[in-house]
Amino acid sequence: MGHTLPCALTVDKKKLVIDETIKSLNEQLSDSTFKSSSRILILVLLAMARRMSTVELRTLTELGKGSLENHLNRLECFGYVTISNVKSIGARGAPRQMVEITEKGLDACRALVKSISSLAF
Repeated sequence: MGHTLPCALTVDKKKLVIDETIKSLNEQLSDSTFKSSSRILILVLLAMARRMSTVELRTLTELGKGSLENHLNRLECFGYVTISNVKSIGARGAPRQMVEITEKGLDACRALVKSISSLAF
């Protein structure tokens, strides 16, 4: 006859994994970067596209120019994004701001998404 683990032990292991995931998620969300849902959204968008203009980010996030600028400056200070000006062919050659996610930003975004997705409902 095979030996099976008691149901309580299986539940305890599952609870331990969930507890560790919740603890990890709590630590990630305690990071001042993730204190703002707008910054999380910006990072997720950039993780998907890798690089976007501030015009595209304003359209997708529905943030005002000043608000987006503040969030991007914060993310840049944390080393999660880089902001650069590029000369645009159209629009009379006016410079456009481009935002690119860094490897550090990708890692932070992946860790957050991984923690959330591991909490199967």
